[in-house]
Amino acid sequence: MIFKRFALLLSAAALAFICGCGSEWDEDNPSDTIPVYTLPPIIREAEPAVGGELVFPVPQNPVSLNPLKTKNVGLYNLFSLIYEKPIRIDVRGHAEPELAETWETDETGLEWTFKLREGVQWQMGYGEMTSADVIYTINQLQSMSVSDSNYAYYNNAISGYSAPDRYTVTLTLTQPGNAALYYMTFPVLCKAYGDSVNLDSAKPVGTGPYQADTFSKTDSIELSANAQWWRQQPYIQKLTALCYPDHDTELAAFRQNLFDFLTTSSLTVDTYRKFGETNYVDYLTQHYDCLVPNTNGLFADVNLRLAVAHALDKRDIVAKGLLGHAVVTDYPISPDSYLSAGPAKIFEFNRQMAMDMLEQSGYRRRGDDPILKRTVEDKAYDLSFELLVNGNETYRLDVAKNIAAQLYQCGMDVRIVEVDAAEHKKRLEAGNFDLALCSFYLDINPDASYLIGTNGAVNYGNFSDSELDSLLAECRAAINEEAMKLAYTRMQDRFLLTMPHIGLYFRTNALLYHNKINIAESFRDRHVFATIPKWYLYVEGQEG
Repeated sequence: MIFKRFALLLSAAALAFICGCGSEWDEDNPSDTIPVYTLPPIIREAEPAVGGELVFPVPQNPVSLNPLKTKNVGLYNLFSLIYEKPIRIDVRGHAEPELAETWETDETGLEWTFKLREGVQWQMGYGEMTSADVIYTINQLQSMSVSDSNYAYYNNAISGYSAPDRYTVTLTLTQPGNAALYYMTFPVLCKAYGDSVNLDSAKPVGTGPYQADTFSKTDSIELSANAQWWRQQPYIQKLTALCYPDHDTELAAFRQNLFDFLTTSSLTVDTYRKFGETNYVDYLTQHYDCLVPNTNGLFADVNLRLAVAHALDKRDIVAKGLLGHAVVTDYPISPDSYLSAGPAKIFEFNRQMAMDMLEQSGYRRRGDDPILKRTVEDKAYDLSFELLVNGNETYRLDVAKNIAAQLYQCGMDVRIVEVDAAEHKKRLEAGNFDLALCSFYLDINPDASYLIGTNGAVNYGNFSDSELDSLLAECRAAINEEAMKLAYTRMQDRFLLTMPHIGLYFRTNALLYHNKINIAESFRDRHVFATIPKWYLYVEGQEG
C-alpha cells in the first residue's frame, strides 16, 4: 500500500473553457490576472503496512545489560522492546495486564494472586514463559538493594511469594494495600537463559515484540520482529540501535539524518524540526518541579504558603523558563492521571487573593515601600526570605528569577541563593533554607508519603499533618481503582488546604522523528518505545 498526498489539476482544455467564461484579459492592465482553478487535494488516508527499518541511538557501554539494574532512560526504552512485565501502568495510571492476565486479592488486602498468560514464548527458543520465570526474577530482585535496582524499592513491602502452579504467582504483603500492583511492574527474566549466562553482559532475551539478533555494547544492536510474540506483529520489522557516548552527539547525528527518531529533554527541540522532513511530539514525564517551604521557620504559617501559590502565574513560568515544555500542576500527581482531580481551580493565579491571605497573617504595606511588613511587639519585619536553587541547569535559575519577580509584585522580597547540586541537597537535608526550588523524579506508584508524609524520606520542609498522614495511609490501603480514586481525591483536598509544598509543573520531553514515520502518540515517559509495534512507514513512489 502506498501513502501519498497528491492533487489533480483540471485539464488544459477545461481550464481554457473556464477562463473564457470570464472577462477578456486586458494586456494593458497588469493587475488583471488569469484565475487558476484547481480541485481540492485528494488525501489518501495512511494505512498500516508491514515492512521497513528504523534507526535510533542508545547509550554506549552500559554498566549492565540486566534490565533489573538499568537506571538509564535510553536503556529502559530499549529493554521495553525486548522484555515484558506482569503488569504495565498505562499513560493515565491504570494497571493494565501484560504477562499477568488477571489478578485479585483476598478480603484482607494482604494476599494477591496473579494468573499468568498462557502460551507466551521466550525468544531464541527457550520455551514457554511460566510462573517459574516470575519467581526466578523476584528472587533476583529480592537479592538487590535500591542502589542496585529501582525495582527493589518495594522489596520491603513483600513478606512472601510462591508459585502454586505453572501459571499462578502469589504475593503476600507486609501491609494490606495496592503495593503489589506496582511491585509487579518489573521486566521478567528467562530462568533457563539466566541460569546459563551472566545477565550483566549477555545478549538480552525476553518475550517482547523485538528480539536482539546482534548485540554490541560499543557499536550497535540489531533487532528484528519477534515472530512468536503473543500480540499482533509489529509493522516495522527491523530496528537498529547505534551506540553513542552522549546526548549532544546524538542530537548532532539527528541533524545529519543518521537517525530516524530519538527522545530528548532539550528545551530547544523546536530548532530540530524541519518543515516536511522532521517533527516532534511532547510527552509528559515524571519530572516534577515544586517549591518546598521550610515549615520550621517563616513558612510555618499556612497563609504564607497559600499566598505564594496564588501569587504565581505558572503558565508564564513554563512559557519563559521552559519554552513551553511542561504542564502546570498544583499537586504531585500527573494532571492526566485517573487519580488526579484535574487542573485545580483553587490556586489559579490571583494576586488579590494572595494579598488578602498575607493581610490575614498581619502583612501590610507601609507608605511607598513595595515590601510588605509585619509588626511584632512594635517592631516591623519585612516579608523577606531566601529561595534556594540548584543552578546546575540554566532553566532552573530562569524559573527562580521569574518566581522572585512575581512574588515581588505581591510585596515579597525574595533573595535567590544559587548553589551546585551537592550543596543544594546538603542544605535541604539540614533544613537550612526558607523556600527551595526542587525537582523530583516521581515513581509510577502515586503514593506521595515520601514527599509530604511525616518523616518522609524527602520531606525536606519537615511538614507534618496527622490528617494528611491518615489520608495517605488510605491511599496505600485501597485495593481497587474505585477505592483508590476516592482516597486520592480526599487526600488532594487536604493537600490543597495545608500546602506542604507548592506544585509548579511536570516537565515534558520530546520524541523527534522523521515524517516518514506514522507514530502512535499515546505514550508517556518510560513508555515511549512500548508504542513502536504500532508505528508504520509512509512509503513513497508507488501506488497501492
